[in-house]
Formats: sequence, structure tokens, C-alpha cells
Amino acid sequence: MSSLQLRSELFVLDTPPRHGSPGLKMTAKRYYTPFSDSKGLTILFAHGVGAHKEHWEPMLRYLFSHHNLQQPSCIREAWCFDWLNHGDAAVINKAALERRSPGDVSIAEWAAAIASFIKSPFLSDHRLVGFGHSAGSSAIILSTRAFPMCNQPFVAVFLLEPSMLTRELWMSHLMEREALVRKSMSATLRRRNVFDTLEEAAKYCRKRKPWAEFDQEVFDVFKQHGFYSVSIQDGSEKEMKVAFKCDLHHEALAYQDTESHFEATDQYTRICRVVPVHIVFGTIHDYVPSYFHDCMTDVSQGRCPASVKRVPGAGHNILQQTPEALAGAVSIGLNLIMKNLTSHLLHRL
Repeated sequence: MSSLQLRSELFVLDTPPRHGSPGLKMTAKRYYTPFSDSKGLTILFAHGVGAHKEHWEPMLRYLFSHHNLQQPSCIREAWCFDWLNHGDAAVINKAALERRSPGDVSIAEWAAAIASFIKSPFLSDHRLVGFGHSAGSSAIILSTRAFPMCNQPFVAVFLLEPSMLTRELWMSHLMEREALVRKSMSATLRRRNVFDTLEEAAKYCRKRKPWAEFDQEVFDVFKQHGFYSVSIQDGSEKEMKVAFKCDLHHEALAYQDTESHFEATDQYTRICRVVPVHIVFGTIHDYVPSYFHDCMTDVSQGRCPASVKRVPGAGHNILQQTPEALAGAVSIGLNLIMKNLTSHLLHRL
């Protein structure tokens, strides 16, 4: 790993009202370096089910390290968001989430929160690139629905192992898909949630999937940011324990949010005609079968990605398994985007 130290700032952001009630909070981190160039790209990142915003940090270090060798750097800053019931957002929203049913924080609601942030003064005059991994791909794509097709906020989008599929393909593989959803939910709900110490929690997770397959740097980030201290009543006394930030029921029921993925696939079909969409797959079909990949690249249905790359040795958890190789796979695309934007600007002068 590079010795580059990313600087970061934590933000707690308001989200749009829902059914007349105040929206949940969205937590975000802004990452930058002393070499960041104000003319570079601002990259927005959305994670998958069971992850949190800090999972991007190892990949970001490689990405910033690579681009900071160039002067000027093509990266201005990066913003990573927590799903509203994951990571720090789960802790901040704990009381509000307890008033909701666990399956009631959809990808679409998260997408609306991201869109609201894109419209905020934080990103005024920034050139944006959206990045999503797994369910986060659907969140990034659905955020574009808040903007006219002729005035999209992203100059490009990268989808990493997207879990998007058409309703028709889902129905044609219904038994297989429903069985995997049940398996994922069951595995999550069977998981131990409360531990005496952080070290005990890390030891428990490291022996089990998906964490057993994590790159060590990603696992260290997960250990540092995936848990929080809780007070547990033990008879007449309270004891301090550690627990996952994301409630297991919220994580489990996130797998049932198929409607958001269907809607994202439809939106992707429209958006790829006006925004370059780059897709990165792993070469191992573990959680997402090959027909998901085929769906995203089906030119006959109007799904025309600007590029498709495959990272050897990576499965669906490409972000957690191969952060360095993933950074390498997207760096070329970012360079081309910046080059094209600069060329376009020069032609207009």
C-alpha cells in the first residue's frame, strides 16, 4: 500500500422528507489530498449491502496515489456515502429506524438522498463521476432520475459488479433468485451480533464469509468502522459490548429490495444513451451469475456500456477482495474522461 495519507472530513447530511415526515440522516466522508486539483473530477461512491462508506478507502488510496503522480491530478475529491441504515448512518438514525420496519429503507430512498446532495452547494461547479458497487450501483443510477435526461449531473458513471437485472430475467430465474435471497437473509440473521470486545468480533468475522475473503487492508477498515459500543443490560448491571453498526434485520431485508434493482436497470437503459457508463466485473461468478453480466451488456435491448472490464480473481465483492486491481481497472477510464473533457473545453475556446 502507498504511504499516501488521505485526508477526510465526516458530514451528516439531511435527506428529503418522506411521507410528510423528516427524512433520515445520511453520513458521508469527503476525501482529498494536498495535491488535489480544483479542476479535477469529483467522484461519488455508494457501497453494497452489509458494507459502509469506509470500505472504499483502500481502493481510494491506490486511486489517489496513481493520479497524484500526474500533475495536475485528475481527481479533485471523493465523497463516500452510507446507506441510510448502514455504517455511521445506522447509529445516528437508530431511534428513527426503530420506528420503521426493517425493510423500509430502500435503495430508491438512498438514491433520492444522494440526488439531494448532488443539488447542494457542496458540489456547485464540480464535474461529477458516480461509482457504485453491487446495490450501490442501483443507488447511483436511480439518483439520476432526479435530473432531466438532457441535463445529467454525471460526466460518467462506473458500475462495479452491479446487482441490476430486468424483471423479465428475474422471473425467468425465479426459483434460483428467491432461493439465493432466502439464503442470504438466513445467513445474515444467524450471525452473531454482540461481542465482548472488538478483537473478539474481528476474530469471529475473519473466519466467515464474506470477511474471510477480504483483502487485509479492507478487513482492517471494516474492523475499525463496522462496529460501535452498546450498553447491554445484564441482570441489575449494564455492560459495554460491541455490535455491528448495521442492524442485522435491516441488512437481511435489504436483499429483498428487488424493485429498486428493476427500476435501476430500466433507468440504466435510458441513461447510457446520454452518459458514458463503464462497467467492471469480476471473473468469478459467485453471488451474481453470468446472466446479470449479459443483461448489463445486452446491446439489442439498448444497454450499451462505454466500456467493460473484468478483474481476474475477483468475485462479486470485487471492492473488498481486490482494491488495488480495481483501482487499476478504473484509472485508465478516469484518465480518458479527463482527457476528453479537457479536449472538449479546448475545442469550445
